[in-house]
Amino acid sequence: MTASIKDWVKSFLEFGQNEKNWSLDTLRAYETDLAQFSSHLEKQFQLSNEADLSLLSSFHFRSFTGKLMESNENISVARKMSTLRTFFKYLKRKRVIEKNWLALIPSPKVEKKLPNFMKVEEILELMRAPDESTWMGKRDKALLELMYGCGLRVSEVEDLDRSSLEVQKGWVRVMGKGRKERFVPLTPIAEESIHHYLESRPTILNEDLVFINFRGTRLTARSIARILARQLLRAAMLSPEWIEENRKISPHALRHSFATHLLSAGADLRSIQELLGHSRLSTTQRYTHLNLGEIQDAYRAAHPLSKK
Repeated sequence: MTASIKDWVKSFLEFGQNEKNWSLDTLRAYETDLAQFSSHLEKQFQLSNEADLSLLSSFHFRSFTGKLMESNENISVARKMSTLRTFFKYLKRKRVIEKNWLALIPSPKVEKKLPNFMKVEEILELMRAPDESTWMGKRDKALLELMYGCGLRVSEVEDLDRSSLEVQKGWVRVMGKGRKERFVPLTPIAEESIHHYLESRPTILNEDLVFINFRGTRLTARSIARILARQLLRAAMLSPEWIEENRKISPHALRHSFATHLLSAGADLRSIQELLGHSRLSTTQRYTHLNLGEIQDAYRAAHPLSKK
């Protein structure tokens, strides 16, 4: 039986899951993008079999990107083109195709946005915001201290189990992207906040989880975002001189703040790279731009010739 393009998509996803350890989010994104591409080839050109892959040219890829541009922003189109490049590199390694025409198709230009982050003063006010008279308030305090103190991704916080905290005192074991394990030091205040939270929360069926909701189930990324938004609003009410009431910050901004503040305090990029779990130093180097922005703000505020 002749293999189809969809069969090769399935093979590619299995390769990513079993050999590359891609995250579930990455696999879902690749699956969605490649299903969209396969559907386009079938509807527009009646191409669906393995043999049809060798018939593809720049014309077919330009047709697909043109269709995408009708209803997607540049950043979305660029991501989908990145998926296709990874897929067709795989096909070439498997000798399903001889020439990869995607090398001739440029991705749309995407404006590079600097990561959003909070100032140190804002972080300090945010950490004072949770009401620690309740176990859920203690949970929120521990959650914020851990995310900022260790620079964790939301997905890494979601996956935390008690065993991750008990491997070695003063450290947290994290499973990052691609299921790569790393150890990140806990700040003393984060360690203390987690201890107080775990001591105060009610007995639940699953004691293995670290951050739970009132039902005793694991916090999701959406729940964590809601907690941050709630505590930001509370911080704005308690300290309006430091935090604006409409200040919008994502959980990922705490990770950006962690890296930016380390760099500002003199930490070297390699150390920050290890702490963040970045596979490439170029990803970490984004924070040098943030640091330059802080220097520029200080210059404009202080230098007499910078003022009107």
